[in-house]
Amino acid sequence: MNRNEKIEKLITVARAQIGKPYQYGAYLNSEKNPAKGFDCSSFTQYVFGKVGIKIRRASVDQAAETKGEKIIDLGKAESGDLIFFLGNRGHYYYDESKKDWILVGHVGIYTGDGNIIHAADNLIVKGVIEHSLSLLPDPPYKIVMIKRLL
Repeated sequence: MNRNEKIEKLITVARAQIGKPYQYGAYLNSEKNPAKGFDCSSFTQYVFGKVGIKIRRASVDQAAETKGEKIIDLGKAESGDLIFFLGNRGHYYYDESKKDWILVGHVGIYTGDGNIIHAADNLIVKGVIEHSLSLLPDPPYKIVMIKRLL
């Protein structure tokens, strides 16, 4: 599969999960049988696993992962990129490239045209949903990093 085919499959798999409930701390039962619901990072872990890319479980660990390319601004984001947010829960890690501590509390997948697909549970979003990034209030959903794994 070439890069474009992987991105297309990634987005297709992600969209097939729309409507699944949010379940904080959800773990995948297996690669083939996802949990009944997702939290943000189990969702991205599941979707990327379906295109052969293994990523760690927690959003902060996904952000700290050394593989992939960091994208500097949203204007350069492409479909399939991971977008990490400050969020209202999270953990710090030291970003060697920025020489700074970063708080990561949420992750989603950019689907292009200013849209994101993710699993969340807040006043605006419940479960897996795709919508405009503009619907996520800043704060708490301030973008802290964009990462390209494909």
